[in-house]
Amino acid sequence: MSGMGATMDFGYPGDGGLGDRLLAAVLAGVKTATSSLAVEYLSGEPLPRVGERLPLVDHSGAQHGVVEITKVRMIPLAEVGDDVARDEGEGFRDAAEWRREHEAFWQPLQDLIRAESGDPEWVLRDAEPVVVQWFRLVEDPVG
Repeated sequence: MSGMGATMDFGYPGDGGLGDRLLAAVLAGVKTATSSLAVEYLSGEPLPRVGERLPLVDHSGAQHGVVEITKVRMIPLAEVGDDVARDEGEGFRDAAEWRREHEAFWQPLQDLIRAESGDPEWVLRDAEPVVVQWFRLVEDPVG
């Protein structure tokens, strides 16, 4: 996050192109949801709000449009459903595949999450709250 306020950003330098693929899926209208761990908000970032409009940016900070948050839900990890898996637009067959991929992404970040949340005992568990936000593209990057 930059000091410019909240953004919807995907990827980070050295992510193997993941962020670019996710950004392209948003711009194509395939990706209409994204999820993060609620514990990630303990560092002070505000939770997303319905109606909020956010610049859509890549890992270098370049803006590619604006999205509007249409729905926000906090769901225990074990209860994330097929709807979330589908709406994330990353080709997950079902919630089980979504969970495997997200756990594989989050597990290596465990030490960082512990440090940023101030909880040295944090571990990913079935009841872990996941913040899912649905959105729609409201401004094209052109214009």
